[in-house]
Amino acid sequence: MLAPVQERAGFLRFIEIDAGDASKHPDAFARIRAGTLHAVVVHDVYDAATMATVVDRLERHDPPLLRTWFPQQFHAWFYGQNLNMAHPSLTNYFEQAEQFNAQINELFPAGRGLAARVGGILADLDDGRPFVAAPGPRPNQHYMFTTIRAHLDEGFLPPHFDNEQALRPTYQHLHSIAELHMTSYVLTFSAAEIGGTLDVYNIMCDPESATPISHDDTEPPDISQMEPASFAIPAGSMIVLDSGRYLHSVSPVGGTRKRWTACSFMSLSRGREATYCWG
Repeated sequence: MLAPVQERAGFLRFIEIDAGDASKHPDAFARIRAGTLHAVVVHDVYDAATMATVVDRLERHDPPLLRTWFPQQFHAWFYGQNLNMAHPSLTNYFEQAEQFNAQINELFPAGRGLAARVGGILADLDDGRPFVAAPGPRPNQHYMFTTIRAHLDEGFLPPHFDNEQALRPTYQHLHSIAELHMTSYVLTFSAAEIGGTLDVYNIMCDPESATPISHDDTEPPDISQMEPASFAIPAGSMIVLDSGRYLHSVSPVGGTRKRWTACSFMSLSRGREATYCWG
């Protein structure tokens, strides 16, 4: 069992714990929202054998999950539908989400699907508050709880704040039911042979404000001289990050092995009775 460690990677404060000890840190999300903690690394979310089995099935496209694409220059694609890439009308999205949520649950041993296992750990880190797929605009509709991402050789993500997503038309309903300040988790199924680190920079935005640095008419921040806090998350482990407040990126992947991860964005419901998750 891993002893909890309070660490500081330069400017970034984080704790590193074993999944079995998550309930011993029920104030973790409260501290993240307050800005006194910035990340939590959680080990042993799944064991190596489970991750290897899941990756083998993903490589064989079993089950036949919905497949969508990042822009070509990112050398990556999704199982599931990322809202940033979706059509603003979300036509067919919720029908696809119902099937996708069932399929990703079936990837894992009974009772240990992503919503149950990861959602349960996240709830333990937030004093029992449930983490659930965000509800859609109509009864019995839900967003995709997560997306699964495959980064190929040369795959990367440029520096960004997650909060800027709220400016997109596809977020209209979510913005009406959830607070703007977003956090996220990244669970590693298979790490890259080279690179693929989550790099966090000492550049912040107001967690209640969207900062559209990815827009064509916005000058991106200069990170060329900055030393990021870098996380190489092994298979079966995850990181929870204050990704709405801190600028972050994924470093270029190298090698023949895909970097397989699951990622959800998360935000408190307006009533604060739950935290909503979506891919």
